[in-house]
Amino acid sequence: MINVTTTKEWIMMKRMNLVLAGTVLISGLALGGYALSSDAVLANEKEENQSGITYKEAEEIAIRETGGGHILQLERDRDDGEDRYEVEIHKDGQEYEFDIAADSGEVKQRKSERIDDEDNDDDDEGSKLPADALSTDEAIKRALEEVDGIVSEVELDKEDGQYVYEIEVETGKNNETTIDIAAVSGEVLKVDMDD
Repeated sequence: MINVTTTKEWIMMKRMNLVLAGTVLISGLALGGYALSSDAVLANEKEENQSGITYKEAEEIAIRETGGGHILQLERDRDDGEDRYEVEIHKDGQEYEFDIAADSGEVKQRKSERIDDEDNDDDDEGSKLPADALSTDEAIKRALEEVDGIVSEVELDKEDGQYVYEIEVETGKNNETTIDIAAVSGEVLKVDMDD
């Protein structure tokens, strides 16, 4: 004789296992879908943030405006709801600052001022940058070989007697990596990841 209680318990246990397995499956699919959509959103943000002109084009526009000079800082930023490149150039004892619309390349703002004696030392150092040094664009490419992301700022400084590009790369939501690259050799000197 078949034990009815055992059969009923077996059927109930089988149903509970099916419900549990279904719940686990649905949860897994939901989490997987969320992960994929987060990556898609981040990739879409990268595309949106990088639309318009490139860093190199912003650099060329600023150099054309001054008729030459040495770029000390190049940063992509959002001001008043508009993406802009902020470019700082030193030339012939003058410091030039430009705000360039990232979507069109239009110069939105231009400032110029005489460099005082303290800052003039930096200008003299900048004018001695070797001809075989990396361009800003080459330094950016080198940085993006180290980490994936969106470049938010490029700055050229002289540290311990050598020129160094300091490049900030946004690597995800609220994550930023700073990469120091020797301007002449292209050697990666430091990678600093901030969370």
